[in-house]
Amino acid sequence: MTGFDVFKRCMVLLGYSPESNEVVDNKTLINRMPDIINQIALDLKIPQIFSLSEKININEAKIDALCCGCAMLLALTEGDSGKNQIFTAIYNAKRASVLSQKAKKEDVLPSVRSGGI
Repeated sequence: MTGFDVFKRCMVLLGYSPESNEVVDNKTLINRMPDIINQIALDLKIPQIFSLSEKININEAKIDALCCGCAMLLALTEGDSGKNQIFTAIYNAKRASVLSQKAKKEDVLPSVRSGGI
């Protein structure tokens, strides 16, 4: 998935399409999108991008969280407080789920109380 794919997915999630009654300036949003993606990427502890054509190599759960977070910020920049509230709640739930998953196990010494060695 590329940064532009994230942008398109956010637009669909928010219902901002040419057929909708929403007044959205796509060119302005496209120019803001790398900064929005990077802000959420920092929060999710995933690699940042430099352009919308750059590939984002992360798992599906992180992609979902990234898209919801970007939709949250896009709604905020557009002044769409109703959709911003909805995506804030969704993003917070997905963020908590993604950040609670550990990518690697840490080495720990067994506890004497647990009947270790």
